[in-house]
Amino acid sequence: MKGLALETIAYFIIALVTIIIILTLIGTKLSPSIRNAYCSFVRGLRGLLPIPSYMKPPLPSYCQMEQITFKTEIIESNKASYVRDHLAAYIIACWETTGKLNVGQDKICYEVVLRNNLDIPLTENDVVSVLAQEGYENIMTWNRDNITEKGSIAISYNSTSKKIEVS
Repeated sequence: MKGLALETIAYFIIALVTIIIILTLIGTKLSPSIRNAYCSFVRGLRGLLPIPSYMKPPLPSYCQMEQITFKTEIIESNKASYVRDHLAAYIIACWETTGKLNVGQDKICYEVVLRNNLDIPLTENDVVSVLAQEGYENIMTWNRDNITEKGSIAISYNSTSKKIEVS
């Protein structure tokens, strides 16, 4: 009787490991609506594993999206070229953590605060050219006028258009 119980537990563990491996292999190909259920399942499964937390397998990167909060970045420079390069860097960083993974929900990545007026106007084409040099094309939607004055700029991911919005 005792052997039967241990054998059943062993089969259960093998089945559980097999399911985890299958879900891990197809996990990157899941649609955003199924992905949330998959992530909840994996989180629950990690919580049930009777091993120390440092030995538990890490969550896939798209399951860690709930931890992302927007950051406020302050730019003191009045040079349009400096602001252009930093805006492009923030757009790329936002794309890498949201758009590339197709997270399926809108996310605000950065609030960029300009402390000074710019020496020359900063246009959409200026930022697009830097993005193209870095190999990122057609990932941004510019929803504002040219940037000339101090103020706040939002960089966010729009899940409907699957692009980064600058507004």
